[in-house]
Amino acid sequence: MNQIKQFQSLLLNWYDEYGRKDLPWQVEDSYLVWISEIMLQQTQVSKVIDYFNAFIAKFPSMKALAQAEVHDVLSLWSGLGYYNRARNIHKTAQICTQKYKAQLPIDLKQLMALPGIGKTTAGAILSLASNLPFAILDGNVKRVMSRVYKVNDRKVSQYSKKLWLLAEQNMSQQRPKNYNQGLMDLGSQVCVRSKPLCNECPLTVLCQAYQTNETELYPPKQTKIKQIAVTLTTLLSVQDNKILLRQRKNTGIWAGLWFLPELNNKNELIKAKKQHGDELFSLRHVLSHRILTINVIKPAHEIALTDTDKWVAIKQLSKYAHPSALVKILDAYQKGLI
Repeated sequence: MNQIKQFQSLLLNWYDEYGRKDLPWQVEDSYLVWISEIMLQQTQVSKVIDYFNAFIAKFPSMKALAQAEVHDVLSLWSGLGYYNRARNIHKTAQICTQKYKAQLPIDLKQLMALPGIGKTTAGAILSLASNLPFAILDGNVKRVMSRVYKVNDRKVSQYSKKLWLLAEQNMSQQRPKNYNQGLMDLGSQVCVRSKPLCNECPLTVLCQAYQTNETELYPPKQTKIKQIAVTLTTLLSVQDNKILLRQRKNTGIWAGLWFLPELNNKNELIKAKKQHGDELFSLRHVLSHRILTINVIKPAHEIALTDTDKWVAIKQLSKYAHPSALVKILDAYQKGLI
């Protein structure tokens, strides 16, 4: 048995015994697989399941999603982060409804031409929903391939090119769906980033990093994204169990989402701090590219409303797309910290 066949056989045998087979999107439905794959980008399975179920209950088909308003899509995304993912699936649903009879195409290039769908996501849709032999290269698969074959190029483009070649060479033609699911499961459950569980891995007989006791060196550490420090000063107004929210502009942090009114003008900031400095509350909120310090002021007087302001019942907050930072602020308010 050559090495590729051995790799496939060992992985598939492991998947048959230990792989995940009860996730709600593990069906022959490209729409459900697509939604799950987009949600799973940068997000763990355990967090995605409830979001996925709620999303599909609201938008059970491509057509239903295409006909929805984007703010309704964003409201079901509140808390998942990376909100451009939600905007892209809405755009893709509209394109597919117009061009592909409300179905995702089964052509790799056509899939990759749609908003928010890259090569890995396209390969996952085609393999997991239609059992077609297309490779994937998410973070879990990269980790497995990098360790088994000791690939550690510091140049990102070269590193990715080598891993894609390995992923495509090793692809199972007979059981692509189970093979790709097995790779993802192995990477997320056994071949983890720190302290991999090598004693539970079926691939140790092939793993070059394991055989040289160098698993911690693979994959190579990437340069960390430099996070920018940003300070926001906001106004928290609550009356009769309603909170005053303002829809943010369609650019910048939390584009288009509902959050507290923000003070941008320096004179406004100085005036507000003089008037309400003793009621100033601050919290730290970390995003992928930014570290936010959010100052929260309870205004002593009513503030002038704008066209994008709205009083929202706290119980109805889930209907308005909002960042998780708003939940933190409300939690602090309800605990009497603000």
